Amino acid sequence: MSKLLFVFERDMPTISITRDVFTHLTGYPQIVSDFMYLTDVKPSDIDSHDVIIFIRPNNTYSWKIAAQARKAGHVVISMCDDDLLNLPKGLPTIPWRKKGLVKMLANSDAVWSPSPYILDKYRELTAGKRTVLSDTIIRPEELEGVDSDRDTDKVRIVYAAAASHAELFETYVGPVVPRLAQQFGDKIEFTFISVHPKLDGVKCNYLPGMPLLEYRKYMKEQKFDIGLAPLHRDEFSKCKYYNKFLEYTTQGVVGVYSKTEPYTYVVRDGENGFLADSSADSWYEALHKAIGDRVLRNACLANAVEYLADHHSETACMERMRQSVPEIFDEQGSYDFCRGFSVQKIKYYLRRPMDKCYLLFFYLKNTGINGVVKKTKRHFVEAKAYHRSR
Repeated sequence: MSKLLFVFERDMPTISITRDVFTHLTGYPQIVSDFMYLTDVKPSDIDSHDVIIFIRPNNTYSWKIAAQARKAGHVVISMCDDDLLNLPKGLPTIPWRKKGLVKMLANSDAVWSPSPYILDKYRELTAGKRTVLSDTIIRPEELEGVDSDRDTDKVRIVYAAAASHAELFETYVGPVVPRLAQQFGDKIEFTFISVHPKLDGVKCNYLPGMPLLEYRKYMKEQKFDIGLAPLHRDEFSKCKYYNKFLEYTTQGVVGVYSKTEPYTYVVRDGENGFLADSSADSWYEALHKAIGDRVLRNACLANAVEYLADHHSETACMERMRQSVPEIFDEQGSYDFCRGFSVQKIKYYLRRPMDKCYLLFFYLKNTGINGVVKKTKRHFVEAKAYHRSR
């Protein structure tokens, strides 16, 4: 039996998704997983597990624990689902956190990510020069009831995203909506969940965010036809995961995606979804095709469902992982006792106020007082929505 310890600094969707996957494995009873806050980890917790996985460890404390764990003989892995070393302009890069992640990678046997882009970037920074590509497991029951043979008069289009993503919609999709409205008239209808972009000339429904289970139930019941997934074509966006493809497909929705990584890893234009370049003409053509061709739309949905069934089953995902890090599946044996790290823990607590001060000054400088107020409100709204969804 192999015992995995997942260590994380704070709650976030990444933690929930990972916990859900590893605590509900049906075909791998030899894997036992525990999840602990970084500040709760003790040397005895390291001693009682085989593989130690640090989730988004961009701090100065994780690598201290990792160094002791690896010295004691444990396999240490860093999990990154965003390119935390290369944040885009407008997001704060806290220097000591960036340094902490670099040191964490240097004390890791492998880097674990759902993004091949991140794996290519971070591989050489790890001690073991190894990578683990992780994919979200889709259970068979999640694909049950997906109707790929719809015949409706009205085409219902949905965009579900964080409030801050209104700019994405307004940049790529908004400019082509008047042309689509002129072409299709009352045949199309837009629904926005959590996000409120500016849009005129077409019927729109605006809904607030909702808990995850409620959201999934709503999406299933509403039977939307088309889902939107615009994304900037920059280095940070390329390191994201194709969650929208999984989300829309399991809800019976055909996606129109930006033609960039991560969507180009899985979406084939006109086969299991639609791709649009970063231009108004391309988005118009993709949406025009998706709206106007019901037969093609249904075929794309059927192919997307088949792709998930083949590539995102528990067996397919876990066996790909086994090829990268077989230690996850097999007990490693005896280890040396892990040394303590209480002094480093005190230093970590002392640095935490510095994080908040850095963020405050960063946003004051770049967005002003009004920007800080808006950012704070948005943070609490999104945090509340996340905790409601748990």
